[in-house]
Amino acid sequence: MANFDKATILEALGTVNDPDLHRDLVSLGMIRDLEIADDVVSLRVVLTTPACPLKGKIQSDVEAALRKVGVEKMNVAMDAEVHRANPDGTPGSPQAERMPGVKAVVAVASGKGGVGKSTVAVNLAISLQRLGAKVGILDADIYGPSLPIMLGLRESRPTMTADEKIAPVPRYGLQAMSMGFMLREDQAVVWRGPMLGKALQQFIEDVDWGELDYVIVDMPPGTGDVQLSLAQLLPVAGTVVVTTPQDVAFADVRRAIKQFELTKTPVLGIVENMSHFVCGGCGAEHHIFGESRIESHAAKYDLPVLARIPLDGVTAVSADQGEPIVVAAPDSDTAKVYSELAQRVAQAVAVETHKRAGVKEKLQGFFGKR
Repeated sequence: MANFDKATILEALGTVNDPDLHRDLVSLGMIRDLEIADDVVSLRVVLTTPACPLKGKIQSDVEAALRKVGVEKMNVAMDAEVHRANPDGTPGSPQAERMPGVKAVVAVASGKGGVGKSTVAVNLAISLQRLGAKVGILDADIYGPSLPIMLGLRESRPTMTADEKIAPVPRYGLQAMSMGFMLREDQAVVWRGPMLGKALQQFIEDVDWGELDYVIVDMPPGTGDVQLSLAQLLPVAGTVVVTTPQDVAFADVRRAIKQFELTKTPVLGIVENMSHFVCGGCGAEHHIFGESRIESHAAKYDLPVLARIPLDGVTAVSADQGEPIVVAAPDSDTAKVYSELAQRVAQAVAVETHKRAGVKEKLQGFFGKR
């Protein structure tokens, strides 16, 4: 029988770092259910998201560390637990009590309309769900709700729960809510700003969202009442900003980024939608809207480019038919880009949540407390 015990195992695992959080798995509390039976070591590695793009690397690093101390037989189970993103961390505060079962709220925004923001939001949400997360999507575009069409829910209406909450409408593994569920397709919303904020508050407080890892919020275009209301109502883990290659589109993105800075909402990165077209015959890339300068634009704000989503002939058509591209063509190049985007967004949320927790610990004087 090999000569090792739990202390030896934990010391070995203490040399394995989470590549994003830059701390070892033991001090992060990621090693769970460690058991040694005869010469077999069993444990769970609990990551910060089921969509972790580094899951394979972390598992191989754990197994290599165990082998270094003589472990030949091992059962390493990979698991995940999304941490709640709460900027003020005050129990009982209005922000903390809204959507109590939701771990992280991620807004998808743009400085202007027509850049495919809703398409990105829907496909991002479904991609996160398919990577193992529990996901909801909230259509915060009160004036122009598009979620019912894009999810194939034109005739759907939400129901009430036993405790008189609104039940989200399920579709493709998501929990969905939209003003479009309350309206006829030809019915207009003619409201002033304060009513928009009140409607958003009702979608947050009066909907039974349940236990979810992420809620993706499809924001209205521009910078206005809904953006301000969301920042006041919820602890937003971060925002994904969508643009197209033209400089005129990024000019409006700058204004959106500035607003998120003013409301202390982290911007996780930028998505360039309709980035390029790939010819099906020759495979060549064509820049329909001109050569992109997204990398240099993003660098000015010290933001990553999370994805460059190609223009194709399927995405818009499938959305009109109620089947987002990741559902209609899950093996397509575009669907693969969305899967990578989902992993990067989940990764960025985990890093941002960890960063906030670290700041909170320092302010409270409890160093090393998770």
